[in-house]
Amino acid sequence: MRKKNHIEIVAGLKDKGKRIDIFISEHDIDISRSRIQKLIKSGRIKVSGLENISKSYILDGTERIILSNIDSFDEEIMYSPQKIDINIIYEDDYMLAVSKPPGMVVHPAPGNRDNTLLNAVLYYNDSIGFDKGARAGIVHRLDKDTSGIILIAKDLFSHNRLSLLFKDRKIKKTYIALVLGNFKEKTGLIDIPISRSKKNRKMMDVSVSGRRSETEFKVLKTYESCSLIEVCPKTGRTHQIRVHFSHIGHPVIGDKTYGNKETKLIAGNIGLERHFLHASRITFIHPFTDKIIDIKDEMPEDLKNSLELIK
Repeated sequence: MRKKNHIEIVAGLKDKGKRIDIFISEHDIDISRSRIQKLIKSGRIKVSGLENISKSYILDGTERIILSNIDSFDEEIMYSPQKIDINIIYEDDYMLAVSKPPGMVVHPAPGNRDNTLLNAVLYYNDSIGFDKGARAGIVHRLDKDTSGIILIAKDLFSHNRLSLLFKDRKIKKTYIALVLGNFKEKTGLIDIPISRSKKNRKMMDVSVSGRRSETEFKVLKTYESCSLIEVCPKTGRTHQIRVHFSHIGHPVIGDKTYGNKETKLIAGNIGLERHFLHASRITFIHPFTDKIIDIKDEMPEDLKNSLELIK
């Protein structure tokens, strides 16, 4: 990757009204839009001397834009391939799907550069490192303790097309969860907005001022103290499933963040060391072949064993 410690771009009148991240990504500087947004947030992109601009800054067509100290930013989040066993459950010329085990972080970050899913994927196929940012081909993510399917693009074009499918809600994701209590109805829709918690920035919370968040669910099996459900989030907010079910009084069993004493007690009784949430299925129309792609991932052993004990 060529050095890009200092880049200058001048906007013209034809660029008036464009968002700054989109404008920069249109130039041949070998930096993806997602990384441009991170550079803006880190203060490494300045506009005509302005400080603390946002990724949604709108150009007036007269700006001089400077990108500086980019290589040092890369070093903070640099990744490397690692020989880690992973389960590839689907692959074609454009993408692959991996069954992420519980306890594995999806992508590197400062202070957590090793033993991530991306490290493992890059060892399997180093061309996926087309974007030298920490996410590379990762299209979406799962929480560390959530197991299941992750889609990974093999090139930037495929990444953009898959990202657009997620944005347009054309990829259906299905999860299996074990939650506290029983439901009167066999199906339901939770339509409650979610935003970042004001008390703890690492958590999410329901809020009337939050972003619209919708979660469909269906009860698969009822036990004395909890229910096994199938969940289809229609939106993709951070921690959406866990926040929604906690809010309606049915927190996910084993959830250390949004659960309660009862969910933790049940988890201990059935030998569960993480929250019971598994991304079991992804369905979509392939953006290049137009074929229906239906990827399924079997429930891992720790969740199967917990269900046997709860019976």
